[in-house]
Amino acid sequence: MKKLVAILIALMLIAGFAAAKTTITFWTMSLKPTFTDFIQGIIDKYEKLHPDVEIKWEDVPWDVLQQKLIAAYSAGNPPDVVNLNMSWTIDFAEQGVLLPVDDLLSKDVLDLYFDQMLKGLSWKGKIYGLPWYTAVDVIFYNKEIFKKAGLDPKYPPKSWDEVLLYSVIIKEKTGKYGCMPTVVYDPSAMFAWDGLNLYTLDENNRIKEILFDKPEYAHTLNKWATLYKLGYLPKEIVQEGEWAKSTELYQSEELAMLITGIQFADRVKWNAPEVYEKSEVAPVPPPKPGVRQGGWYSTLNIVKGSKNPKVAADFAAFVSNLENQIAFCKLVTIFPTLKEALNDPWFSHDDGTLTAKARIMGAKYLKNITYYSEEIPNRKELFDKLKSAIISVFLGQKDPETALKETAKYWREMIKK
Repeated sequence: MKKLVAILIALMLIAGFAAAKTTITFWTMSLKPTFTDFIQGIIDKYEKLHPDVEIKWEDVPWDVLQQKLIAAYSAGNPPDVVNLNMSWTIDFAEQGVLLPVDDLLSKDVLDLYFDQMLKGLSWKGKIYGLPWYTAVDVIFYNKEIFKKAGLDPKYPPKSWDEVLLYSVIIKEKTGKYGCMPTVVYDPSAMFAWDGLNLYTLDENNRIKEILFDKPEYAHTLNKWATLYKLGYLPKEIVQEGEWAKSTELYQSEELAMLITGIQFADRVKWNAPEVYEKSEVAPVPPPKPGVRQGGWYSTLNIVKGSKNPKVAADFAAFVSNLENQIAFCKLVTIFPTLKEALNDPWFSHDDGTLTAKARIMGAKYLKNITYYSEEIPNRKELFDKLKSAIISVFLGQKDPETALKETAKYWREMIKK
């Protein structure tokens, strides 16, 4: 009898220890299967260091992640840690879906990250995520298509006007497309390239004045829309996921110039090695002076409703620590978000490959890139409206002046709310 009681007590103790284990759910964005081993390795290391914590990892396709997060949050069953990007972070922070990490992590931890990147994740004085990894845009271009168009591959375009000119020449001479700008993904880009900000900001980083209903903005929009209507730009430019289509076109040698993150060098090497051998890389033409144009980066965010937010934040900091960031950067051509990481020799070593050239170019640019924080209420609705206006002009449904004036009026009304 005593032996039976002892066994029962032991079983109860074991059950108690098992029940005490903290579970953290972790959602990433489109990292499986390519990076399954790497991410699982990080999880295994963390669980070994914290045997009382179990990480449940789920990878979610990028195109459904936002909807799935909203559904899980609304149902009261959100992930503890979710992988977003800088613009989605601000959207969800405004909606009250995320927790500020400066309430969960020490200042010493936060000070390790680039200051400007943390500012880019700030909303109403709080920081709503940790920068995880970043990309730096460059121009990949096909030297053979340049030659067929009568262009010297040694002289890639150095301004956005030259990008347009090269695109017309390439289409006329080869039948290939020259470039495919991200009209849908970033509706402010074409204006920034012409030195035009959409608005001015007050001392609190809030919109002070809407600018894009002025004639010069209509001129810029008309310039790009005219090229589209004349067939110099791919028809898919007005569709969601146009960046993915531009990659496909470049790899099939139907697009001469691809403006994208440096990590594309690895992708084209894997998917189309013959195109990789024909490719060269050049810096993206800078916007004109005075224009705010920040970069892009992936984030790790703590979701409101997490039962263990401090543990979740600690795990997010571990995933994005120095060792793991440098290891990730050596696995794929991305860039770190920690200040110290750029001191690693990996970011200055030139082995003569296109990938190394792109990496060195990106590391130099990253040190000078500007990330800005803007507190814009209803940001998603505002930019969705601008996207729709731009698309309507490209499709010939509205003229540039009318589309931009209607959108500016909508913005002013929304900002007043």
